[in-house]
Amino acid sequence: MIPNMKFYVISIVAIFAALGIGIYIGFTIDAQSIIVEQKEDIASKIEERFDFLTNENQHLKSSLKDVESEKDMYKHFIDSTYEEIVKTKLEGINVAIIETKSDYMYSGVGQILETAGANVINVTTITDKIVDEELLKNIYEELGISLSDNNIIPNSIMELSKSIINGEETELVSKLIEKDFIDMVGLVNEPIDYIVLAGGSLKEDKGRLNLVDKVIIDTVKIMDKSIIAIEKENINISYIEDYKKFRISTVDNVNTSIGKVSLILAMEGRPGHYGVKPTAEELTPRSSLPALEYPKER
Repeated sequence: MIPNMKFYVISIVAIFAALGIGIYIGFTIDAQSIIVEQKEDIASKIEERFDFLTNENQHLKSSLKDVESEKDMYKHFIDSTYEEIVKTKLEGINVAIIETKSDYMYSGVGQILETAGANVINVTTITDKIVDEELLKNIYEELGISLSDNNIIPNSIMELSKSIINGEETELVSKLIEKDFIDMVGLVNEPIDYIVLAGGSLKEDKGRLNLVDKVIIDTVKIMDKSIIAIEKENINISYIEDYKKFRISTVDNVNTSIGKVSLILAMEGRPGHYGVKPTAEELTPRSSLPALEYPKER
């Protein structure tokens, strides 16, 4: 019998199918082998890279320890010597500290001023009640003083500033103390040579800045006295940029030993803007020591 044509076609298709399956299986096996080799190669390179990064990390940790150790050494040196640096720099100067808000306390400033030889006559903290026109109006009515509402806050700040500078406690200032508009440590009984204005705020309040801080600064200038503004390093809302616009010297890290030295040196007669914030122009005042002169060779 002659084989059916259909049989030949099916046979040929089966042969090619078997051949294709064989090629596919062979390729798959080879591909898997290649992939395994690539995976092993990649894993080896990753392991090498990981070892390198581990060694690099250990090196950086060791370097960081050295840097921290050196930093601690410098800090210890500064903390141990800064009081000697400022001693007698402000001998006999009468100073008043005015904290323009009660958000931040500057208790360490008086100590360094006294170490420098200054007499801290009083420390005044201005509370939020000072910007309440209605409360102020009650005080003025008690004293029988007539004043426009628009001027009541700046007038109060101006009289407070003049009273502190002159060393004469007025009736209004006595009332402000009595009614807790201001907290005062010390007495208003001696004229002041220098005002240290301590600023900064927990929240932004440009209106208060102009009604309180700027009025104090303007009053001090009119009375031909000296003034410097200070802040701590970590302040939520800094006033330093505004103080610079008001054209007074500033120190923005007075809570640090370096900042305390900068304060004393600036008050001694080296005006500028010192500290670590972007608004600072130098870290500390430059030394005023004369350059060393060596004998000429013959």
